[in-house]
Amino acid sequence: MREDRGIAIGIAAVAALFLAALPFLLPTTIWIVLTVYAIVKASGSAPVGADPAAVVLSIVGIVTFFTLAIAGAVALLGRAMTPKKKRRRDGDEVAVADA
Repeated sequence: MREDRGIAIGIAAVAALFLAALPFLLPTTIWIVLTVYAIVKASGSAPVGADPAAVVLSIVGIVTFFTLAIAGAVALLGRAMTPKKKRRRDGDEVAVADA
């Protein structure tokens, strides 16, 4: 399966770069979301204190988003590595075996 080496290196590079950037992405994104939440909270007629459930759910949402983003990227890149199916004359599909 030497033909899949480039795709495998691409998946490894995307995963490594994403995981290396994650310590910078998470705090920055959390800070932006909480700043927007504070601005919206201050401009509205809501109670003075921040809702702890909203803060925790926003952080959980951010972490979930980044987890699904890396999983989706790996799934899309890995889809190209699945072996192609070959049709027989009678219409049955059989996976091609690499020797």
